[in-house]
Amino acid sequence: MAYVRDKFWIFGVRAHQDDIWLKPPPGIKVPYKFRSRITPSEAAFMLHARNVLMINCEGEPAPYGEDAYGYMESFCRMNKVLWGGTGSDGFRAGNEEEFICDLCEKYPNIAGEYLDDFAGRYRKYPDKVERAMAFLKEIRSKLDKAPKPMELYTTWYWDEEPFPGMEEYIDAFVFFCHHIDEINALKDNFEKIEKLYPNKKKLLGIYMYSFHDRRPTPVELMEKQCNLALELLREGRLDGLIFEANSVMGVGLESEMWLRDWVEKVQDIEVPD
Repeated sequence: MAYVRDKFWIFGVRAHQDDIWLKPPPGIKVPYKFRSRITPSEAAFMLHARNVLMINCEGEPAPYGEDAYGYMESFCRMNKVLWGGTGSDGFRAGNEEEFICDLCEKYPNIAGEYLDDFAGRYRKYPDKVERAMAFLKEIRSKLDKAPKPMELYTTWYWDEEPFPGMEEYIDAFVFFCHHIDEINALKDNFEKIEKLYPNKKKLLGIYMYSFHDRRPTPVELMEKQCNLALELLREGRLDGLIFEANSVMGVGLESEMWLRDWVEKVQDIEVPD
């Protein structure tokens, strides 16, 4: 058996990455601050998370850069770390897989690679499926050179169909809502995915702040998605929750305050490993 806290992940980005999203339009007053200085490891401490994703945004932290190793040192107590292979809008530096293979020799908790906004790299192309499959095949072949097995996780949105064939290369799907209201259909959507990918890991992305709606997730919807996730965890049907993100924490969001209380209450519940 495991504990609920073992299933918590932080979606990690550099501090201040999303300050621009927190700032409301001119003339709109909000009951929270606009600057978050919380780092991924601090967020993990605040939310009892045992796992972290490190996603590069606009090239930071760059693979093999000083900051990259600094982040890994800060993750020394994490059970699992996935290093970003694609960032926002599918950004890549190009040497992510080589870096991950090197990292796992020094840091035993490196477990693989995370593809954020993977579909965003290919949406505009008519042959997007062929391009995406070639890319995944290349990544998989590079990761297989690591001295131990590396997993490959990817973000996917509920309102998009996964590309046919990608399950051959992907170990886990992390499903996010593009818009807050989609949380109301979460249970039905999850059941569809269960039937489609019965043998793949499935995780839920939990937004404290909806970037697409430019507003915090209402507490009643935070409660709805987190309690559904707890139910699925206890039934052994869900493999984890991804809290997004450290870059909107520590500014006074009501959604974060609720989430802090919730993880405190549920973290010690036993769930299937």
